[in-house]
Amino acid sequence: MKKKLILIAAMFAICMNMSAQKFIDGVEFMTEYEQAMTTLKTRFGEPVTTQADNAIFNNVQFDGETFNEAKFFFDSKGRLNQLRLKNNCKNPTEAVKCMDKLGEKYAQSYPTTPSEDEEDGRFIVGYDEKGARFFTISTFKNICSLTFGPF
Repeated sequence: MKKKLILIAAMFAICMNMSAQKFIDGVEFMTEYEQAMTTLKTRFGEPVTTQADNAIFNNVQFDGETFNEAKFFFDSKGRLNQLRLKNNCKNPTEAVKCMDKLGEKYAQSYPTTPSEDEEDGRFIVGYDEKGARFFTISTFKNICSLTFGPF
């Protein structure tokens, strides 16, 4: 009986860990630094800069879109837990158009909520199948950002 309980507890722990992991366009979040960097380098080439808590790649294709910059963040345990994609646009109007285009694209697959406030301006929040925040699309001046995570 004790062995069965240990087996059930182990299976539960594995399932909980797997449910916390997310895959986005072939990139697996919550993986260890070395494994994540191997995948990222294979996918995007050599990073422009790397540090213990992040890696930056320029001019990337991600989920069918082109971005000027992709910045991958790692948590305190060295796991990939966030991605911030950025496009530098000609002006703020173009940045809003970029945000709206991305918002329409992701609204086809995920529930989204457009919002606006004085401090942050306009932004779109997307939710996963469990209703947790999954991504945010926002603008600041002439920059459009798409952020996945943190997970």
